[in-house]
Amino acid sequence: MPAPIGLRHNVAMRSPDIIPIGAADLFRVADLAQRIWPEAFAGILPAERIPGMLAEIYAPETLAADIAERGHQYWLARRAGADVGFASAYRADGRVWVKKLYLLAEARGLGLGKALIATARAHCGPDLPVALYVNDGNAPAIAFYRSQGFEIERHEPVRMGPYDFTDYVMLKPV
Repeated sequence: MPAPIGLRHNVAMRSPDIIPIGAADLFRVADLAQRIWPEAFAGILPAERIPGMLAEIYAPETLAADIAERGHQYWLARRAGADVGFASAYRADGRVWVKKLYLLAEARGLGLGKALIATARAHCGPDLPVALYVNDGNAPAIAFYRSQGFEIERHEPVRMGPYDFTDYVMLKPV
């Protein structure tokens, strides 16, 4: 017998499991990045470039410096007791900057990305606009951010480690 409608509604409305983490748990972020990036950037970045980028951008000392020197907060998204994604954000220039937001493919479409953005805004400044950089060739990410109320503010060259890209800066107003 199916569950009563009200019960099914409550189960569907269960809030996502978003937890803040500190430096001791950053290895979990690096582990997720190793799993997410090859799929997320397939066809966007040359496959041979991804391991070097991961080694530099997600090195323990780089992630720890995000927290200690740049004031980032990291969060993990969890589902069924497993880590399925992460985000980091900080406050600067009158904005909440989402620096990283990645989910495993099987965790997309479940409201976790939206919850991570809301968590970052609540933590860093609920009265501030939210901004982020997204690779200009990453159509799925751009579409997701647009669905969350972000608009393209500008096109900008960026450098990640020794790598040069062209990104969009996207902004979600207050």
